[in-house]
Amino acid sequence: MKLKKSTAAIMYIALIFFLLIWIFPIWTAISKSLQFNGWNSYISVLNNKEVSYFRVVINSFLIAGVTTIIVVLITSLAGYAFSKMKFAGSKLIYFLLLACMAVPVASVTMPLFFTIKSLHLTNTYLGVIIPLVAFNALQMLLLWRNYFDGIPDEIIEAARVDGCGALRIYWRILIPLSTPMIATTGVLTFVYSWNEYLIPLLLIRDESKYTVTLASTYFMETRSQTPEMVAQEYAALILMTIPSIIVYLISQRWLQAGITSGAVKN
Repeated sequence: MKLKKSTAAIMYIALIFFLLIWIFPIWTAISKSLQFNGWNSYISVLNNKEVSYFRVVINSFLIAGVTTIIVVLITSLAGYAFSKMKFAGSKLIYFLLLACMAVPVASVTMPLFFTIKSLHLTNTYLGVIIPLVAFNALQMLLLWRNYFDGIPDEIIEAARVDGCGALRIYWRILIPLSTPMIATTGVLTFVYSWNEYLIPLLLIRDESKYTVTLASTYFMETRSQTPEMVAQEYAALILMTIPSIIVYLISQRWLQAGITSGAVKN
């Protein structure tokens, strides 16, 4: 009993230690944003006319939201196909797709830029959404495939006996069972897309289409480093982060359940 109590005490101490490490930069950012003009720093960011906070948030919501919907749709369909359907070369194709996860975004920036430019999609939302879908879909496919592997094949066979086709099984049976995985892939894709910096930097030049990451860079690089401007920089960083935190907190319960069920193959 004493060993269990001592082990629990060590765990709590470790958790508190890591919590403090996590909180320290957040506390520093908040204190820096308030130390010059208080809440006026936030008001100045919200009222900035050169890069509108509300505009960049809408841009990011549009890009991240559309990316999320597309990724959830195509990876759930692909996960269903690789998990429950038998077709020639399925394992080879699956492992080749997973191998692409080892390719960093930075290594393909040049061909990516010229491809998007040749399609006349630079400075467009679609030009950013297409690469985001491609880079997010691979790891989400892994989660979906493992999740569907945990659903008994007997359910699929029973549905086929009742006359259900492949798409009906997917829509009427698997999707209702996949709420945790929909939330997981949705939240992860949304947060990854929201925080993406390199792809928007590469493909967007029009300030009216800036995402929150590009707007944050604007506040940090285009202004003098006076105490007032530094406070506004920190205020901008905090304001740009708030929407993604809200999305994460709202979906936390489903996110945790989905990661637990999809990350480990049953």
